[in-house]
Amino acid sequence: MKGLVLSATLNTFYVLCEDNVVRLCSIKGKRIQSLSGTYNCLASGDSVEIVPTDQGKGLVEKLYPRRNVFGRYNEKGKAEQAIAANVDLVCCVASVCLPPFRPRFIDRVAVLAEYSSLPFVIIVNKIDLGIADEVTTRLDGYEKLGYKVFRISVKDGIGLDSVDNFIQGKLSVFAGQSGVGKSSLVNALFPGLKRTTQEVSVKYNRGKHTTTMAELLIRDDGAKIVDTPGVRRLALRSIPPSALSSCFPEILAQEAFCKLGSKCTHTGEDGCSVPDAVDIGEINLDRYESYLRIFAELAEAETWKRKQQGALGRESVSRKEWVRRSGGKAFRQNSLSRNTLENLDGFSDYDE
Repeated sequence: MKGLVLSATLNTFYVLCEDNVVRLCSIKGKRIQSLSGTYNCLASGDSVEIVPTDQGKGLVEKLYPRRNVFGRYNEKGKAEQAIAANVDLVCCVASVCLPPFRPRFIDRVAVLAEYSSLPFVIIVNKIDLGIADEVTTRLDGYEKLGYKVFRISVKDGIGLDSVDNFIQGKLSVFAGQSGVGKSSLVNALFPGLKRTTQEVSVKYNRGKHTTTMAELLIRDDGAKIVDTPGVRRLALRSIPPSALSSCFPEILAQEAFCKLGSKCTHTGEDGCSVPDAVDIGEINLDRYESYLRIFAELAEAETWKRKQQGALGRESVSRKEWVRRSGGKAFRQNSLSRNTLENLDGFSDYDE
């Protein structure tokens, strides 16, 4: 019978079957061949074929084709990790403060959504604490790019109806850093769920992990949420550097004015229109810096892949030097990009 994967851990999966029974399933055989090389076999939202066995268990025999996948690079497993499949909407949950508003993290989630051609919205929580002017400016900037922004307070019940109405009939992925109030928001949208919540660490001004794995939650009206574990660092690896500009709408719009057109990496080539657009305020300076940081990270990943294949020889050099050799030439051609690259220290500020 057909089933819908609710959650996955290692090689066991909770599957909601068409007879309305949730079964604990494993995969018949070692792996699903089509997913060889990935960190996980199945993800929340996958549609599968299972064979029921006994005592509420079953075997997964087949994975039906996915409409899309939302995922990230798993640094521990050194492979792509699917977080959710067959997604309709990606929601990045942030907070105005406590923990701090981190637009670079939002930019990274937006890139993942854009690369998968998924609608992207921002839900900024804790507006009861007050919104700083710089946060308001950045949120206004996201709206100008076409991203819908919800300003809410779970604590005071502000804006929840708007979010509730927007997700009805959709399968939405909720992604966010630890401590932004994602679990509290899910509890508010799914009354009676009682997801575990924790206070933000005062010492480190960041959240504590409460959700431990991605889990698909289904409401009676058909709304579905994949609640994901809070993350502090979101690494990007598998997007080709050449595809990054298409994940930044404001930079993609400038390609028509670049002398190199779609071949321009927008990292400082002669004739690139992006730095001029930054200078006159058409592109937010911090967004452009996010672009440069992500481009450097993707270039690094691509270079290391080529190194492993033997294309760049056997010389042992630092990661930062590999970035400079692979994608860094253009960075040295303008001061903004050069300073950005030089300030990167192992790309440790993914969440800033």
